[in-house]
Amino acid sequence: MLNLNFSGLIPTNMEKRGELTLKENLNIIEEIFNQRKIPKEGLDDDKIRLLLKILSLMDTDKDPKVIQIGEREARIASKIQNELVGGFCHGIGRSGNLIDAQPKAPGASIMYALTNKILESFLKNLGLKVNAIASPVATGMSLSLCLSAARKKYNSNVVIYPYASHKSPIKATSYIGMRMRLVETKLYGDAVRVGVSDIEDAIKKEINESNNPCILSTLTFFPPRESDDIIEISKICEEFDVPHIINGAYAIQNNFYIDKLKKAFKHRVDTVVSSSDKNLFTPIGGGIIYSKDKIFLREISLSYPGRACATPVVNILISLLSLGMDKYLDLMKKQKESKKLLDELLNELAKKKGERVLNVKNPISSCITTKKDPINVAAKLYNLRITGPRGIRKNDKFGTCYLGEYPYNYVVVNSAIGVKNEDIELVVKKLEKVL
Repeated sequence: MLNLNFSGLIPTNMEKRGELTLKENLNIIEEIFNQRKIPKEGLDDDKIRLLLKILSLMDTDKDPKVIQIGEREARIASKIQNELVGGFCHGIGRSGNLIDAQPKAPGASIMYALTNKILESFLKNLGLKVNAIASPVATGMSLSLCLSAARKKYNSNVVIYPYASHKSPIKATSYIGMRMRLVETKLYGDAVRVGVSDIEDAIKKEINESNNPCILSTLTFFPPRESDDIIEISKICEEFDVPHIINGAYAIQNNFYIDKLKKAFKHRVDTVVSSSDKNLFTPIGGGIIYSKDKIFLREISLSYPGRACATPVVNILISLLSLGMDKYLDLMKKQKESKKLLDELLNELAKKKGERVLNVKNPISSCITTKKDPINVAAKLYNLRITGPRGIRKNDKFGTCYLGEYPYNYVVVNSAIGVKNEDIELVVKKLEKVL
């Protein structure tokens, strides 16, 4: 495409040497377009900027000879706005069809399609052979899109929700005007979870009442609430022909969750929603929606009203290109090591203070009991410049996800992807002082 004539400007040997360097740099970008896969090694920021610049220059608002007479011509007040959207001022989507190409924005349309291809290759490398789209809205609103698609395709009119104290799924259901049927949690030792038989009973009751239920299960959450048994739920949904949507907010970062998804996908899983900021180190605002059902995934994209801002999608693309597959796998490995360290240090602290680390299956977060007011403990940690811990009182039915009285007051400490071992050590040290 580029035909740059450098001849006669400098000595030929220097010209050839410079062209070689330029070619090598451009080859890396060409490989991204040709292979459409996440790179093994991440790209540096300059190359990512160049890739985005090349694509954004294809949009009509960057045409130096364009005559703009429409009501929506990507007109902006400041260059800062252009920078914030990666140069894609026209956004993504066309007339409410999120993944359709936009005539005024060939570059943004290519960028979005490329992002989805790279996202699929990323998930495939993690063992999830799925179709995927980068969502321009975060987890809760992405769940609304999925539920709306289930209503349109399967006439779903009620959402069966194994109870988790997560406002986003509850609001997502309310937002699109569907009724929610909660399935109550039970106590299994320290763990709080929903029995699969109770979920099956809820499905049968709704079907007997001539309703068309769909299941919104929870894969990732704070302890003591454990993951829903998405494998058994997917079997039940397959048996009763009921749509199954999984909230897997931070499921991508740990094989504990990925392995569950791989098994569940063998049965009835219509789609999974994960967060871009929790998994891919992006600013908040985007989601990852993935499914083996390409037709249903398109239905989800069609449920989005209007065009969308390109920024959340650009952020996902930047993260995938910047990290590369090798670095992400290394970060996953370090996350496991940090969680192991967290558990070791919390167990030592529990022995010193006469407390317990709760026996709950969770590869990201851990709980330690406290005889003090957990809200006060968490507040003191916040004042010590520590963000993330949650203090929950045993009678807090929302916080514990348990409608009875939980046996303990506790504090939740997380070891999510990207955390450093020194941060784990410091938080436990400061927690010891507070306890």
